[in-house]
This record gives sequence, structure tokens and C-alpha cells, in this order.
Amino acid sequence: MASEIEEHGLLQLPENVPTMDLSLTKKYRSDDFKPQGVEKAEKSQLLEMARMVARSFAFREPMNRHVHPPRKRPKSIQGTHQDPFGNDSFGPWTTENIIYWFIRLVILTKASNSPNSFELNNDLLRLSLLITDDNNHPIGGAFNVTLFPGEYGPQDANPFREAVFSYMNPIMNKIHSQEHEAIDALCKKNPSFSHAYTNGKVGMLFMVARSEKLPSQHTFELVAASAEKFQKQNYEYMLVSASNQWTGAACEVLRGIRIHFSPFRKVKEVAEMHSAAENEPYSVDGYISNKDSGLMFYIVKFR
Repeated sequence: MASEIEEHGLLQLPENVPTMDLSLTKKYRSDDFKPQGVEKAEKSQLLEMARMVARSFAFREPMNRHVHPPRKRPKSIQGTHQDPFGNDSFGPWTTENIIYWFIRLVILTKASNSPNSFELNNDLLRLSLLITDDNNHPIGGAFNVTLFPGEYGPQDANPFREAVFSYMNPIMNKIHSQEHEAIDALCKKNPSFSHAYTNGKVGMLFMVARSEKLPSQHTFELVAASAEKFQKQNYEYMLVSASNQWTGAACEVLRGIRIHFSPFRKVKEVAEMHSAAENEPYSVDGYISNKDSGLMFYIVKFR
């Protein structure tokens, strides 16, 4: 909680991180819903998955459901955006749609060598998972990526990206700040982690979500299957910044270790509703969430 200041920031790092034991997860695994890889998914299905994850984050993720987009819709998104998924207009200026475009612009695609051009993110497609219903519609999914040093460098200017980050910046800055501090501490403490990180053997459970059609008790399968997929592809570690308690619980079942805790309500990180400028994100009280908890950063070791 925000008052428990002795538990904020970096936690005491163990000398040895325990190795994941999937046999301990059997009683939590799902026999009714099995994730599948997205590498062969149709582009329309990937966009449907992005919509499903965005809807879930807008209503369930503690920061996204509390922070409001700027009141003024950016003029820069009056046109269209061209990428491998088509040439589309932005659509409504809502939290759900902004998160959808964040997924599409930041993780489903990446900037190519040509200015203002995007290509599919094959790394994400190789590692991510989805669960579908009987009609092949996504009802659960996990977007997974490889972490590399220096991956959050400057991006080419893009009007849709700029609009998305006019809302997402406070949230992503909080996540990235925690992530950088935790990774730096892990590299200094553990040479094997540092070597794995430098060589692309550290994965990140980036976004995991479900629709109402996937019962909550089956959501753990997405986390366990993500860890399993990383392990099978010779990754050595998985990192998770858990903003929901159920995600943290899933990490602990996987024998994950708590590395860093960043509370939601220690300081005000966005504008307050009554004083926010029309072009800045805000919340009712200036805090990034109304939950008296926070982001818990975990490391899961595979070997």
C-alpha cells in the first residue's frame, strides 16, 4: 500500500532465483481453454484480439480505468494511418480505442526502415498467444515480446502515435521507470541474467487479458502457457510488471520472485480533473489509480 514505504522501490534480491516448476501449476491449469500461437492468425483476427485486449484494459487495468484521455481530441488524427493491417482512420477518442491503437502502433507493428512506414512485429507474433471461442473469435490473449537493452529509444514522428501517447505517457513512464530500475539491479546482482538480457533471452509478458466469454478462473492458463512458450524457445527468464493482483498471484505460482514495487497512490502523477489542461490526461484526484496497491515487478527463471 502507499503507506508501507519500507516496501516501495527495489526489494531485497535473492542470491539465487528459483527455477520455474510447471508441475506445481497443474491444479491451476485449464483443460477447457487452450491457448494457441498467433503466428498463423489472420490479420483480421489479430486486430480483433487487439480490440479485445484494449476493452479489457480499459475496464479492468487499474491505471487505464482511472486515468482519462485529454479532453481535446488531437487535430493530428483527422487523417488515416497506413500499415500492414490497412489504411484506417483513428475512430472515437475513447480510452478503449486509444489502447487499441497503442497495441497496433507499438507492439503489433514496428517502424520500418522507410520513414513513416510500419511492418509486422514478427517477434511478437512468434511469442504471443490467444484463446478463441467455438467461432474462432479471440476471448483471451497474451502479447509477449523479447526485451533488448535500449529498446525504448526515440521513435519517428507519427500523428497517431503522438495522439496515443498524449494519453499513455504517464502510464508507460511509470511502467518503464520500474522496469529500468529493476533490470539494472538484476544485471548488477546476477551476471547470468545480464548475459541473457544482452543476448535476447529475456522475455516480457507485456499484456494479458480476457473477455467476458473467458471465465476468470481460466485466465491463469495464458500466463502459464506464455512461460511455457518462452521456455520451449530457449529463453532463460520472463519478466512481468503486474498491475493486477491476479497477475502477481500467477507469477508466484510460477515461483516468480518479487523485484520491485511501485505504489499507485504515493504521489500524484497526472493532472487533477478540475485543473487539467484540455490537452493533458487527468484523473479525479491526480493519482494514477484509485487502488491502494501498485505495480509489482517479477522475474521468473526457466533454467
